[in-house]
Amino acid sequence: MKGALLLLSLILASCASKQWSASHPYYRESPSAQEEIAVLGLHHAVVITRDKWFAKHLQIPRDSVYLLLGKQLEEAFIKELQSTRYPSLYIWPDSAYAKLPEETQKLDEKIYIKGRFPAQGVSLQSPEGKTPKHLILIHECTLGLDLKKDYFFDYTLINNEEETKRTSEALTIILSYTLWDNVKQRALYSAVAEVPLAIPHGIQPGDVSKVSIFAADSLVAGIDGGIR
Repeated sequence: MKGALLLLSLILASCASKQWSASHPYYRESPSAQEEIAVLGLHHAVVITRDKWFAKHLQIPRDSVYLLLGKQLEEAFIKELQSTRYPSLYIWPDSAYAKLPEETQKLDEKIYIKGRFPAQGVSLQSPEGKTPKHLILIHECTLGLDLKKDYFFDYTLINNEEETKRTSEALTIILSYTLWDNVKQRALYSAVAEVPLAIPHGIQPGDVSKVSIFAADSLVAGIDGGIR
């Protein structure tokens, strides 16, 4: 009987879903819509895969894919955050994020995110001298086709990414981020999001903006839903 119970426990453990987010034990209240909040690292974090595919299907020069689609992604993402949740959101220059020390944060037994986090003991100030209570740190923002977050963040699967398919079902953003308490210098909430946009008829003008908006909405939902 004990053996059967042990086997059942092992089966249930193996079937358990992965933990794609982590909240600090004292994360009790998400940022209010009235407060000023800064976002760091978005431009630094944007990666576009399959640039040849995007160039072909959107009829843009391949060497302009990053410039055009990256700008489109960033603008739609920030505009959505400002219009739906954080009207006083402002962007710190990428240089501020690049100066932060790199760290690895564990979300699950197999799930790790890598990013830059402020050092302990000192609240960060903007170049204008502002010291916001909260920061949103964007660690990774990858745009591609049919992407799966497992192949980016599950260390047991990172080297087993699926081969590129001839057809694509979804435009996807893989986003990893942290809500940072800039007063007590600690991560309040960190998560990895997989945000797909179905493209059954191929990519259309504006689809990059659409999936970027969905990614921003996912971030807001995560931050508001991660309260302990």
